[in-house]
Parts: sequence; structure tokens; C-alpha cells
Amino acid sequence: MNYIKFNHKTTAPKQANAPSVEITGDILTEYTVSFYIQTSTGFELIKKVNCKTGETVFANYSQVFINWYITVEREGVIIASDTFTLENKVVFIKMDAYALGDNIAWIPYVEEFRKKHNATIICSTFYNDLFKDTYPDILFVKPNTNVDNVYSQIYIGASNDNNPKYSFISVNQSPLQYVAPSALNLPLVEVRPELEHQFTTTVYDRKYVCISEFASGENKFWKYENGWQDVVDYLKSIDYEVIVISKEPTTLNGVIDLTGDNTINSRAQLLKNAEFFIGVSSGLSWLSWAVNTHTFLISDVTQANHEFQSNVTRITANPDLKLINYAAPNVTTSETVINSIKKYLESKS
Repeated sequence: MNYIKFNHKTTAPKQANAPSVEITGDILTEYTVSFYIQTSTGFELIKKVNCKTGETVFANYSQVFINWYITVEREGVIIASDTFTLENKVVFIKMDAYALGDNIAWIPYVEEFRKKHNATIICSTFYNDLFKDTYPDILFVKPNTNVDNVYSQIYIGASNDNNPKYSFISVNQSPLQYVAPSALNLPLVEVRPELEHQFTTTVYDRKYVCISEFASGENKFWKYENGWQDVVDYLKSIDYEVIVISKEPTTLNGVIDLTGDNTINSRAQLLKNAEFFIGVSSGLSWLSWAVNTHTFLISDVTQANHEFQSNVTRITANPDLKLINYAAPNVTTSETVINSIKKYLESKS
């Protein structure tokens, strides 16, 4: 007797080794396996391949969420089929990136996916402690955890190598947030994580601003000479305390230095109670946005739609960029940043 096993658990996302069909048993024969994508108008054949007893065949199309329909034929007769459905199934979604900004940008879509499909969602991120209270219906596990007996496994990760088997999105040319809904087949619209509800404690009784000069790479830094000190001096002149919350050390004068190995949650608490945040294209800017604090985002190297679009004052000397360009020619001046702050404060008064 032969046995046919359908598998939707991707373990090699770059090769898209799911869905797959495995045929085992003691009857040596050959089958025809057809992989179809279900569309609004019917079925689109993606791959048809022969499979002998003892073999496994793969669609090798893309590891992102797709409604699959698979048939197994023998001598022209369909003897088994599989319709992909997530209703009441267990799905393991893996954040395939360490960066804070990536994880914050993508986590709300995991929740949207859970609600849409009425599925049990297991999710691995590098910042579970930041997310678990906001998303109590998601089961969080540590990265690199293997979970058996899941129906489907999907990776969410940024790709610059134009490998559609891994991701349909080239992150250098698209909004960072769109990586997740593209992988999960959700609408490409901005969704904020709304992390602010878990950070309610007041930290300081004086008005203050948080800043961070740093990003994941120096190519994202604000390059204007003495720009950060000019901004600090201005904020101090209008009676704001300035708190530096980066992990990296600062050499700025007149600031409250809370740099170093503090937890992400403690930084989120500071950001939640700040008047606003000033940063570059970095994880802390995404964190500020996630806790609903107005963000001044200084970025001369990323296109206008790359980061979040709500509750932000975007400042750039290269407004016409169509993709990330670390060699972009112009640099924002400190005067431009200060004038943007003035305009914002006038609008709030």
C-alpha cells in the first residue's frame, strides 16, 4: 500500500521547499503531481511533475502565503488532492530579521493574518518581550525554535537579491512595512502596532525630547557637521530636557545620557512620555512611531515611502529618491531640522 503526504511547512525559504508531496509505500509506481494556485477566476497551474514511490516533489515557487490546490494522479485519474486552508490550523510565522525596525514594522500584520484566517499563530521574533502584551492571542517563541506538527510555516524577511521564492518585495525599492503583507497576502496598507497601551508610567515630570544619532549602519547617519549639537542647543534654549536613548555612546553636551545596554521596553517607556523623538532611519524611530509619539525622521538616503507615513515629520535634502541611495548628494542642515521643529511646535500651540 502507498501513502501520500502533503506538506506546507517551509524549512528552506530561499528554495521554497513547500508545498511538497511525498509518496511512500511498497508499490513501485509513478504518479503525476500538479501544483495549482487558487485565484479569483479559477486555478493556475504552476508546476506538473512526475513522482515515483519513495520520492518527494516540491512546488519550488514561493514560500509566501499562497492558496494552493494540489492533485496527485495515477494513469490519468486523480487519486488524491489537497486544498490549502488555514481555518483552525496552526501556523508558524518566523521573523527572518534581527533589526528592531523590521520586527516592529511587520508584527501588526501577523495579528491581521491571525484574525483573517481564524488560525492559531505561533510567531518567533527577536523582541518577544516588546510584543507579547499587545498581542496576547499570538504564541511567541524564541528565534531558531523548531515547532513540530504545524500546518504551515512562513518566513517574513527583507530581500535585496530579487529572489521571488523568498519574497516578492525588494526592500530597497519599497516601503519596509510592505514586506510582511506581501508575504502574508494582506492589503498593502500601513498598520501601526499600537504598543503605547502597555507603557503608561510617567518617567519625568518635566517636558523632554528623546533623540538618537545612530542607526544600524553609518550610511544612515545624519552627516551634517555639528547638526545634532545645534539641535540640542536649540531644544535646551526653549526649555526642553534632551534625553539620548541610543545603545551607542554619545558625545553631545547638555543632554541626559541614558545610552548603553538598557532594555527596549525601558526605551519604549521613555519614548511614550516624550514630547517627540528625533532620529534617523532606525529601529528607535520605528519604536517611537509604534508607541504613538511624534517622530522627526532625518533621512537623506531613503525614499519618502520607505518608513512609516503617519505621525511623522520627515526631513530630507533628497526628496526625489525612488530607492535607497547611500550616495545621495545632499545633506540636511541643522537649520532645516530646527525650522521643522519650530513649525511643529507652532501647530501644537
